[in-house]
Amino acid sequence: MDMTHGPLLLNILIFTLPVIGSSLLQVFFNTVDMIVVGWFEGDAALGAVGTTSSVINLISSLFIGLSTGTGACVSVALGARHERDTKNLVHTAITAALISGVALGLLGYLITPFVLSLMNVDASLIGMSTTYMRIYFLGAPFLMVYNFGFAIMRTMGDTRRPLLYMLAAGIANIGFNLFFVLVCGLGVAGVALGTVISLVVSATLVVIALLRYKNACRLEVKRLRIHGRCLVDILRIGVPAGLRGMLFGISNTMLQAAVNSLGPEATSGNAAAAQIESFLYLIVAGFAQTTTYFIGQNYGAGFFRRVRRVLLLCVALTSAAGVIFGGAFLLLRVPLISLYLPKGSAAALGYAYERMLAVMILYSLEGVMEALSGALQGIKVSFVPMLVMLGGICGLRLLWIFFAFPHPALHSTGGLFLCYPISWGVTSAALLGLVIWHFRKKCPLASDREGRAESA
Repeated sequence: MDMTHGPLLLNILIFTLPVIGSSLLQVFFNTVDMIVVGWFEGDAALGAVGTTSSVINLISSLFIGLSTGTGACVSVALGARHERDTKNLVHTAITAALISGVALGLLGYLITPFVLSLMNVDASLIGMSTTYMRIYFLGAPFLMVYNFGFAIMRTMGDTRRPLLYMLAAGIANIGFNLFFVLVCGLGVAGVALGTVISLVVSATLVVIALLRYKNACRLEVKRLRIHGRCLVDILRIGVPAGLRGMLFGISNTMLQAAVNSLGPEATSGNAAAAQIESFLYLIVAGFAQTTTYFIGQNYGAGFFRRVRRVLLLCVALTSAAGVIFGGAFLLLRVPLISLYLPKGSAAALGYAYERMLAVMILYSLEGVMEALSGALQGIKVSFVPMLVMLGGICGLRLLWIFFAFPHPALHSTGGLFLCYPISWGVTSAALLGLVIWHFRKKCPLASDREGRAESA
């Protein structure tokens, strides 16, 4: 897809829908794990797997954030038609993915028990949670390779094949989960092994695709190395993006700890609601990723009027997605929660409903925040937005945990998660100010190539 020409709305939709599909299938790995253990192992196993999500995201975020830097840098290089830079970025990214994947696996394996103990995980769950996480982190190198590879493929507008690859990996995940749990009787360890195998499948398919490309993004094994300037560019955007994800993870881990303090039924109910919410997040985040790629290519090409049109369209689309799908999930909350908690107690179900109501009513604010952040990454501005989101998301949520949540009127999962829409609104307002400021400086309409071409 040529992101610098053609009808914007149609191209954005054609690009974004497979991105959303791929992301949903990626989250489907953990969802399948939870559904399988919820149905065949019970609420305790469900809580053990569910409580690991925030910890896995916390440990993984810094490394996966580097793939965001890869996508932004490759987009700008493609838009500017810098073939040599594009090749160097691709090979630097894949090399960095392999190195960081090994580091992530070792780190995750070593600190898992320590982090779980900090989260107040119930004693009845901590053994199963540790087993699940340690096996999961064995697949970290494959996790990193497919995240970096997907970022490269998407910069070229190739979103169909990543969707098919994730579909194949998802089918493998279901099959191996059922085999290891029902046939081998491995329980939580079985679903973790199924997930690792599915990561291997998706990473292998992505590498094969990159090896077969005929353009500047083609992967050549003999050229795999770190190019210093490319690594600096990737880190300049990727590290703030990763730190932002880590900081989100810290606040979410503390929120999980607060939920755990309400008892194992709250842990199970929150885990089920969080998984449903993750699907909603990926729908709006898909448009935010599109914002980065489309703005990156048009910014690199100097088409600044088109950059602004992309921003307006993506903000509108993310807002609409938050309203439509957030409302739909709320209306269907009873059957959706029942998928995860078929034998759940009334208390666990109640905790799940409380969280969904608090979070999903104003989910469009989350979409606006993600689109504005994606726009800034597209013009290679990442550090200051990270600081804004540190204060607006992490700061506000931690203040809420320590000062609002203990109040009797708010001491519930619903009261706890009211901090979500509040933090989204404050952060979106601050990011909007940053977007206006940086777009005036970096995307001046007087130097717009597209505008001059139209005038001529």
